[in-house]
Amino acid sequence: MTPLRGRQRELDLITAAMESAHRGEGRLLAVTGGLGSGKTALLRRLPALAERRGLRALTAGCAPQEQDFPFGVVSQLLDPLPGGRALDPVPGPDRFAELLSFVTEYSAGKPLLVLVDDLQWADPPSLRWLGALAKRLPGVRATMVVGVREGEPGADAPPVQALTERAVPLHLAPLPVETVEALVADHLGRPGGAAHVAACHQASGGNPLFLTAALAALVPDEPSPGHALAVPEPRAVALHERLTVALRSQPAPVRRLARALAVLGEDAGLELAGDLAELDTAGSEEAARSLRRLGLLTDGPAPRFVHPSVREAAEESMTSAEHEDIHLRAAHLLHSGGHPAERAAARLLAVTSCHDDWTVEVLRSAATAARRRGAPQDAARYLRRALLGSSSSGAGRAALLLDLAASERDTDPQAALRHLSQTLLLLPTPAGRALAAARIPPFLLGSCPPPVIDTVAKVAADLGDPDGLGGAERQAALRLEARLRHIAVAGPGEIGRCAERLRALGGTPPIHTAAERELVTVLLHGATVTQQMTAADVAFHANRVLQHEPAAPSHVHTALPHLTGVLVAAESLEAIGPWLMIARERARRDGAPAPRAVIATELAHLQLSRGRLQEARAHAEEALGLGMTEWATLSSMAALVMVTVHSRDTGLARRLLAHHREIADHDFRPSPLQLLRGSVAAVEGDPATALEYILDWGRSAERAEWRNPALVPWRTWAAGLYHRLGRTQQALELADEEYERAVAWGTPVAMGRVQRVRGAATPGERGIELLRESAGLLEKSVNTMEAARTELLLGRRLLAAGRHAEGEVRLRRARDQALACGVPWIAERASRELADPAGSRTPVAVAALTRSERRVAGLAASGVPNKDIAERLEVSSRAVEKHLTSAYRKLHVAGRAELAAFSLLLPGPADD
Repeated sequence: MTPLRGRQRELDLITAAMESAHRGEGRLLAVTGGLGSGKTALLRRLPALAERRGLRALTAGCAPQEQDFPFGVVSQLLDPLPGGRALDPVPGPDRFAELLSFVTEYSAGKPLLVLVDDLQWADPPSLRWLGALAKRLPGVRATMVVGVREGEPGADAPPVQALTERAVPLHLAPLPVETVEALVADHLGRPGGAAHVAACHQASGGNPLFLTAALAALVPDEPSPGHALAVPEPRAVALHERLTVALRSQPAPVRRLARALAVLGEDAGLELAGDLAELDTAGSEEAARSLRRLGLLTDGPAPRFVHPSVREAAEESMTSAEHEDIHLRAAHLLHSGGHPAERAAARLLAVTSCHDDWTVEVLRSAATAARRRGAPQDAARYLRRALLGSSSSGAGRAALLLDLAASERDTDPQAALRHLSQTLLLLPTPAGRALAAARIPPFLLGSCPPPVIDTVAKVAADLGDPDGLGGAERQAALRLEARLRHIAVAGPGEIGRCAERLRALGGTPPIHTAAERELVTVLLHGATVTQQMTAADVAFHANRVLQHEPAAPSHVHTALPHLTGVLVAAESLEAIGPWLMIARERARRDGAPAPRAVIATELAHLQLSRGRLQEARAHAEEALGLGMTEWATLSSMAALVMVTVHSRDTGLARRLLAHHREIADHDFRPSPLQLLRGSVAAVEGDPATALEYILDWGRSAERAEWRNPALVPWRTWAAGLYHRLGRTQQALELADEEYERAVAWGTPVAMGRVQRVRGAATPGERGIELLRESAGLLEKSVNTMEAARTELLLGRRLLAAGRHAEGEVRLRRARDQALACGVPWIAERASRELADPAGSRTPVAVAALTRSERRVAGLAASGVPNKDIAERLEVSSRAVEKHLTSAYRKLHVAGRAELAAFSLLLPGPADD
């Protein structure tokens, strides 16, 4: 028989008492403990223990429902004995004495263990008889062991107290950590880790009942410290039922205090919980003592449940009406007592029947507090509940909707848009409606149905010209103008007036306020799209805005994300990169998905403009993983579209296509869906279909006055497809038109890109010269990917012309640039042309290495030892081993010896 863990002291004392019974020195022992202390488990081990020591065990278990059966416990004890059934236990002095004599005489022949569990529920006649037997024990060959559950009402009854006071007390304390450790090892079949033991001890408090549940939830993998163990359903149901029965048997004050503690939570003191339970100080303290003795509250000054299941049992013991009543009273008690608003609001979330004014006040205050601590989702929950208690119209409801939209904009932008739209119909004044409409993020307004946009336009018209307004009204008017120009609400003609409006603001437009900066950004975007300014002028104004605008996640709810597109088109990237990284870190700290997703698309656009396709792709995946496609319009995800097109990723293209509608925005702006379809068709070897999609997009772009080749070089793409189809004349016509626009814009990438296509479509020496011009232009740019594409094409043409030395130089440059910026298909083609030994060893795999992995693998391929690599790169030897292991896996090699085949594709010692 395995020992009972943690109870050996009690077993030893009971065993000693059994030995005394043989000598005629009977003893009484009382095993006491709260619910789940292991009292019954201990008592169940005693009959077998008694039998091994030559004692006959007489056992009885008491139950509340059997208290009205006289001598029921005595019958359980004596009926199994020979002749016991003949002793009809009925009240009366003679029969009472006869029963005692029977036990005494029987024990003379064979010692007895008289075992009674849950004595607190014994019927009164049996209690009196057991008390009388206890008095005779010193001269009887019998040991009596009784079990009493502390905290039960019957445990304090005088007959029970009289018995336990005569007994040797055996109080079952919580199991120590050492015992928990041993039980964890028993359960796992091996020693458990420190985290396993800590988790089980924390979840159970050393109570065997809760420890059993914790062990059932234990998994072999090491949990983290503080890990909350999930109890399996069958075990959880059994635990819940035991707790529910235990609470149900308690007096009304104890039940009320348990419910009050469950509703108020662990931070509630006894005084507050007592007030909610409608108990005075003495009543609260007495009820708390009962719960502690029962094992449901921890020791200490603050009343805390020993296990979450106790709270659940207390809550579920209430009817629906009782649940509503106690939560509402708790909220009122907390509110009137000056407690933090969120504590009261948390109770109001469980109530649906109360619509008093004070509840709205509490919920709005709680929402404000939640936003300040960076919990917008909690704030939104409070405000949604407040809407249930507000009228269906009026300024009060409008104020709630505005607060709710502010809480939702970072986590559920579409919901925020719906609530802002509702607000416009409730506010009575033009200024109020304008301030509300100015909160609608531009990227969401573009996806609104026409009635909402018409409403916003009317709000702006009612407010009037910004130049005639002041204060908050002027700022709202400027923001509304920015939003309406952003979506070009009046049609394509509106976007063409952006440059004119910008010039009207003067040589250095005012950008002192956020609204002024937002309007200038929209005007710059319009001037860039329509190409009514040069890249240099656009860059000047955009960088001025950036210098005055704090780098904050909130910029995503304005028109400021256009700054990235404008500066990328102007190839002025020095300031925007650090600005976006600061905004990104702040967004990560806040944790809200919408700002993080939008900033990820901005970073994807920025990295793509630098030719770093692998990094751009990572940012695009981050945006998609944050749910960008669930709430943003495709036009606001232009960066993702461009990354997809350049990466030739048909899988990503189909993911984007699956989430968006087929029509163009407002039927006049070009739909990026056509670019995605064209990209898929081109990659899948159908240039004719791809060309149709690109030309269709181009026609829409011309109608919408989208002219700048630095944004979407559709003519360059279409010219390349014409050339693949053998239609050289059409290719050159489109490329020549694109070149004129690129020169007028004035950036190296726009000009270098189209010169590459012109060179590809032009035969002979003139074509090579055009490719050289492209390479020279792109060499001055920051776009490594575009430079690699030109070097690849130029290298091929030079090899074909017999200029092998220069051609190989160009191809190696293309390969190295492509590997550096993460464009594997260019590197692979360049390696094939070079016919390097590594050309057959998949440069794609090398491109998959991170920068650190590539550096470590290159040094290892050159024979540098791990220790020297670690010193050279100033990292740990473990980091070197980790990078090498990852590189081996990606390159499909067994070790250093096989890395040599990749030496030409990897940086060596001289590249430090």
